[in-house]
Amino acid sequence: MALPLLEPCQPTPLPGTLASTSPAVARMLRRWNFKEGSGLGPRGKGIVAPVQAVVQQNQHTGIGYSQKALYDNGLPDKPPVVEEEWRRRCEVLCLVLALEEECRDKTIAMLRDMTEEDDSSVEAADALAAIMESKSKKVFKEGCTLGMWKATLPSSTRKYIVEEVIKPAMAAEAQEWKPSWDPDCHHWLRPWIPLIGHLPEDLYDTVESKILARADEFDYHDVVSPWKDYMHPTQWNTFTRRHILPMLTHLVRNLMFTPPKQIDPSLRTAMLWAPLVPVQDVVSILEEELFFDRYEDSLRHWMQSGGKPPLSEAVAWCTGWKNLFTPELLAEERVLARLDAVMALVDGEAYLGVGSQKSAQALLVDCMHRLVQVAL
Repeated sequence: MALPLLEPCQPTPLPGTLASTSPAVARMLRRWNFKEGSGLGPRGKGIVAPVQAVVQQNQHTGIGYSQKALYDNGLPDKPPVVEEEWRRRCEVLCLVLALEEECRDKTIAMLRDMTEEDDSSVEAADALAAIMESKSKKVFKEGCTLGMWKATLPSSTRKYIVEEVIKPAMAAEAQEWKPSWDPDCHHWLRPWIPLIGHLPEDLYDTVESKILARADEFDYHDVVSPWKDYMHPTQWNTFTRRHILPMLTHLVRNLMFTPPKQIDPSLRTAMLWAPLVPVQDVVSILEEELFFDRYEDSLRHWMQSGGKPPLSEAVAWCTGWKNLFTPELLAEERVLARLDAVMALVDGEAYLGVGSQKSAQALLVDCMHRLVQVAL
């Protein structure tokens, strides 16, 4: 019985030989005077055998992947969104705790001063005792919200502290208060927010008059904006309708469109104030003052003038106006529709003169209609 023919065996190249590499690598090693059998490197002490590639079973993994599982804490991994939400909640919680602790400490200090000055003040002593008792409770913990510490105090204690301790001190300090862009200028009000909730009604007129005294200053917006959080919604609504909305109306009404370079910054100023008022009020001002109509007319006039601008310049001008609007305004369908309609004027057909032809045809039709009416 004949034995099957065997193919000749090819010897496996030894590590460190040029035969174990590709022809291109072998040529490169020869140019570097590499000696077979020696290691890599200038002194021949490097590795001799090439690094062996290991195929990962999981084709979706990259460098550094290990089959060994990480430490198992028995809980499911939180996605980044959840971790970000937890981080945000912790930051808010820290701010709330800091404000409530500041309010508590300042109240304790004031009550101690009152009891030292008048030993017969039973109300002050009782209020101090109630706060010290609440201090011993663990009310400053995860999940607390602004006002939780206030809820731990007896109603009689809260009423006494607010009416007999805090408000008289605030009224005196408010008279000496000078509005500033510095947030610390509200030291007479902000620390008491956990107990009083907002600016006392009997101090509104004082605050309003002092704020208006800064109306002509460059930092007027920085002076006004914090009061959206310090005032009661009813107070803030009164302030905005008296002062902010009329200012926005004036800015939009007197806005001048000057393409190709906008010189008048009125809309930029208006958009700075827009987040302080309801978005629907801003939309109403834009529509009542014919902002979009004037914006569109200025673009038409510019595009149909003798020195017709380049398409890219016209698009950039419209985009710049749209970028001035706040995200809240751009979320309004009426606003976005009008801005998109103006942008449509610089599309290919309108820009090539069709818009001018349509305008001329419309003017001719209007003239003919007037002539018919006169003839009749």
